[in-house]
Amino acid sequence: MDAASEAERSRAWRAGLALAGGAWAVLTLPLVAIGWSWPWIDALGHAEPYRSIGDALPGDPYTVGGSLAAVAFLAIGLALLPDLRHASGGGRALAWLVIAGAVVSPLSYLGSPEDSPLHVLWGSESYLLMAIGAAGVAAGCTAGRRWSRSSRLLLAATLLVLVAGAAAFGYYPHGCLAALSIEAAVLVLRAPASGPRIAPD
Repeated sequence: MDAASEAERSRAWRAGLALAGGAWAVLTLPLVAIGWSWPWIDALGHAEPYRSIGDALPGDPYTVGGSLAAVAFLAIGLALLPDLRHASGGGRALAWLVIAGAVVSPLSYLGSPEDSPLHVLWGSESYLLMAIGAAGVAAGCTAGRRWSRSSRLLLAATLLVLVAGAAAFGYYPHGCLAALSIEAAVLVLRAPASGPRIAPD
C-alpha cells in the first residue's frame, strides 16, 4: 500500500471515529436529559432499554450517564488532532480543547449534587464549548490557503454548529457533540494532504 492510499485510509478511519463519538453522545443522551430536553428525549429515557440501563447504573443515572460524554469528546478530539495541528495555533487549540472535554465533562457531572465539593464545576462544559467555538473562529481565520475556503468557513462556524446541535437535541453537551462530530468528519475528509499544494475552493 502506497503512502497516499494509507493516508486516505487513515482519514476514513478518523472520520468514522468522529462520527462514532457523535453517535455515542446521541445514544447516551436519553440517560441524562430526562426533564431537561425535548419531550421525545424524555419519552426515550423512560422507555426500554434506557429505563433498565438507568436502573442498572451504579449511582445516579444523570451523573454516570452524563460523564459518559467524555468518550465522545475524546473520540472527536483525537479524530481532529492530526489535521488541525497543521491549521495554525487556532486549529491546535480547537482539537486540544475538544480533548479537554473528556476531563471537564465528567468533573462537571460529578459536581451536580449540591453537596459535592465539585459543585462549582457543574455546567462548566458551557464555558468549554464557547472556548471551542472561539478557537474555531481563530482556526478558520488563520488556517491558511492550503485549507479550502469552505473548510475555513466551516471551522469559523464551529460555534454555530454547536448551537445548532444544542437546539436540535435540546441539551448540551451531548447535542453539541452530535453536531460537532459531523463537522469533524467533514473537516477530516477535506483536510489538505501533506505538501505545498493549495486546496481548491
